[in-house]
Amino acid sequence: MNLIYSPDPWLEKQVKPFDFEKLNAEEVAQEMVDIMHSAGGIGLSANQVGLDAQIFVMKPYLQDFKEPFAVINPVIEKVSVETELAPEGCLSHPDLFLQVNRPLKLVAKFLDASAKECIMTLSNIDARCFLHEYDHLQGIEFTDRVSKLKLQMAEKKRAKLRKKYG
Repeated sequence: MNLIYSPDPWLEKQVKPFDFEKLNAEEVAQEMVDIMHSAGGIGLSANQVGLDAQIFVMKPYLQDFKEPFAVINPVIEKVSVETELAPEGCLSHPDLFLQVNRPLKLVAKFLDASAKECIMTLSNIDARCFLHEYDHLQGIEFTDRVSKLKLQMAEKKRAKLRKKYG
């Protein structure tokens, strides 16, 4: 598994449900966590490593536990009406930051790496991360959530910073 960078068709692919009989969820999750950590991220989806399976890993900040965990075959049960416009980045789009509007809270149902069903309420940055990675599984990138003009402006800013700092 290797991190995939934009532009790549994998990032626009809606992936298939995770098959526990074909894949070892704990091994896949651990490898994804290792890639996420080495890239300095807080989330990583299957699309970003070329895996056709509904799985992502994320590192929570506001939950009672602080260890990264796997989210497999997620279903969003409920999202809050209240939203927040806040900056997001993506490991597949290095140095690109966009203001994205997302719900502040959500309730999701998913399987963990041991195939146990989980129902979790997430808020703020944890909800944002979950929704960002969930989007990846649907073939939606965070760049799809902003206007073309805002994306062009952010890309120009990234190009200037890269030119200045190498």
